[in-house]
Amino acid sequence: MQFSWADPKEVQRISALADSFDISYVQYPIHRKPIAAIGAIWSVYQGVFYLKKYIQEHQIQILMPRSTMPAMMVNRLWGWLRKQSVSVVFDADGLPLEERVDYAGLDPSGRQYLLLKKEEEKILRKADKVITRSQKSIAIHLEKIGMAHQRKFFKVGNGRDTRFFKPDSESRERIRKGFGLSDEDMLWVYTGTVGPQYMVEEMLGLFERFHQNSPKSKFLILTRNTDFLKGKIPGILSDSVIVQNGSYKEIPYYLSAADLGLSLRKAAISLAGIAPIKLGEYLLCGLPVIASSGVGDTEEMLKDKDFCFLIGSVGDGLITPQFQEWIGGLAKLDRGKIREFGLENFSLEQSVGSYLRMLNEEL
Repeated sequence: MQFSWADPKEVQRISALADSFDISYVQYPIHRKPIAAIGAIWSVYQGVFYLKKYIQEHQIQILMPRSTMPAMMVNRLWGWLRKQSVSVVFDADGLPLEERVDYAGLDPSGRQYLLLKKEEEKILRKADKVITRSQKSIAIHLEKIGMAHQRKFFKVGNGRDTRFFKPDSESRERIRKGFGLSDEDMLWVYTGTVGPQYMVEEMLGLFERFHQNSPKSKFLILTRNTDFLKGKIPGILSDSVIVQNGSYKEIPYYLSAADLGLSLRKAAISLAGIAPIKLGEYLLCGLPVIASSGVGDTEEMLKDKDFCFLIGSVGDGLITPQFQEWIGGLAKLDRGKIREFGLENFSLEQSVGSYLRMLNEEL
């Protein structure tokens, strides 16, 4: 069940995708008038009655609110839910309120933040179980609500379909030929959202420094919001940076063609709750990666791996002898072993297993 203001075309797309997996999908429209904040609050109160009716009609046994606004609805149904013996698993996905403070200008001392934080803490305390994407976010929540709640917290995975994200030698040869790359030329790749928090300017600056010594190298950026990149690509790189709005189905082909994947985020408190899903996509396709430290459990997982270079910030100081040595040795890495690591840590099966263990755990 999704509470959203998506247009009918997008709702139809999601419905069709859900149907293909035999998943029932319901969209409840959120009002955005007279202003978005008031409309959202009004939708929450309306949604409570809709949710209650749906639970009754479909005899729901486990309710999993994802993030803060759904938590507000569940908090208002709490007494009734207990009488119905409905279990509540709160999906504390990331640290969404802190992310809005870090990147969307939400005032941490303002009424809106304090209201939402109160609702979040309420469901963290009351929920039967809480799931997160990192051990760091568990520690942050427990510091707030107390270690007495420790047993009900579980870390679950962000997995990808390993049959979809896999190396493809035929696509690698075809795409690289189309880009005018030889086997020795290096292709960097970034996929996903672009914006200030994703360190786009820093990535371009890093590539520019590398490109000075490897003028035939290229950097592929796959993103839907290509407008953000207008005017940001240095003129000297105009023929070497390729920006495409590729379809989701094509992503594994492009990753197979690349030699290095980038996953960078600007330092922020909210990053402790994140598990970057693009990392899994890169690794499942056998790609070595440059990743930011301080993002969820990434550093703990990858700090001793020869296929990952962790950085705290990007700037002139990054092109160090250690970095030069690392990037110069990429051709020697076994991409099959990189994929094996991806299978162990980022597969859909691994994620499903983590959810099942959580659901079956007796408290």
